[in-house]
Amino acid sequence: MNFSQAERAVRAYFNTQWASATPIAWPDVSFTPPQSTWVRFAMKNNDSYQASIGSPSSNAFRRKGVVFIQVFQPEGQGSIDARAKADVAADIFIDNGLSGMRFSNVNAKDIGPDGAGFYQWNVTAEFEYDRIT
Repeated sequence: MNFSQAERAVRAYFNTQWASATPIAWPDVSFTPPQSTWVRFAMKNNDSYQASIGSPSSNAFRRKGVVFIQVFQPEGQGSIDARAKADVAADIFIDNGLSGMRFSNVNAKDIGPDGAGFYQWNVTAEFEYDRIT
């Protein structure tokens, strides 16, 4: 799996599991935040390394990174819905039904007011997968 394939797979997995719970702001797609709860998806790659050496077509290059799900709820409504949506987002990666990807260290953090009229929670999930060459 290459970088593009990995991101497409994680986006599709999250989109299916999220099941239209709220609108999703995707990278590189125009988005106007609604006046209701919504989430922003981002996936960032970190360092990688060669995990195994073998004959051609059996060398594993391990790639690692982090998926970020930012949950936004309009300010003045408390944080109950944002907290509940953060739980749902975290469970998607804890349950991990995505073949070829491994998720770990799934966390949710209460960020608070974002300065733009929303209350924010951040969910992070570390990932790794292998590129076989």
